[in-house]
Amino acid sequence: MKNKENQQAAARERRGMKDRLRAWSKQKWFWPAAYLSVCAFLLGTYFVIQSPAGTNQAEEEQPPAQEQEARENEGTMEGEDSMPAASGDETLQMPVMDEDSVDIIGYYYDHDASAEEQQDSLVYYNNMYYQNKGIDIAGQDEESFEVTAAATGEVVNVEDDEVLGQVVDVKHTDNIVTSYSSLQDIKVEEGDTITQGSVLGAAAENLYNKDAGIHAHFEVRKNGEPLNPDEAFHQQLTALSGDNGNQEEEQTAREDDGDDSEDGEEESSGLEEFPILDGGDGNEGNENENG
Repeated sequence: MKNKENQQAAARERRGMKDRLRAWSKQKWFWPAAYLSVCAFLLGTYFVIQSPAGTNQAEEEQPPAQEQEARENEGTMEGEDSMPAASGDETLQMPVMDEDSVDIIGYYYDHDASAEEQQDSLVYYNNMYYQNKGIDIAGQDEESFEVTAAATGEVVNVEDDEVLGQVVDVKHTDNIVTSYSSLQDIKVEEGDTITQGSVLGAAAENLYNKDAGIHAHFEVRKNGEPLNPDEAFHQQLTALSGDNGNQEEEQTAREDDGDDSEDGEEESSGLEEFPILDGGDGNEGNENENG
């Protein structure tokens, strides 16, 4: 009996609620209020999702901005410390592991040297004689040997030249560049920072200087102008940097010699060594005397 009365009371309550809803829905304010209520619910849900608790959790997963910046700065400083910097007090070394195991077989062309020394500083290629702008190094056993960085610096060029062979250029302090060619088995890439004595590759043969056999060609340049490597060895880089006057004199002498003997032939060669004499058959002996 009581259950039946309870059911009837519940039914009456439901009908009363429906009647009230119908009455409210007929009022002008009902639907705007309902719309605002839904919007408030959705906004409340959004802010709950974006609550400080969620933000704090994300911040726990990532370090604060200042801490992150400090870590980045620390990493940068560690990176700078790990990158060897070329010191001006560093001396230029011969680009080999053991100087006693190699010989210099090709010499830098010096405009102030004797005619005989200049003749020994020519490279014969493609029926032309070229001034040697560096030195050529060969192993005493005529075998390949490891070629190393003459000083600390950054690798700025790595290429495989069909005439010169594989080439590596390393930039040092004060626009000093050392160049290594006639190589094989290159161990470095462009952009690498290397220390003095780092292995760059191994000596090989090239088309440019076939007569030298297995060898490594080595050049030193300051602001693009060649220096005599044999005189630069065991000298501080700062001393090489201050040799601008001699370089200007050498450049002037080379230009004068070029005007007198070349008639503009040098710049058309495409090689860094300038051709100075024609190597045609039958006149080679006389041309060497003029070199």
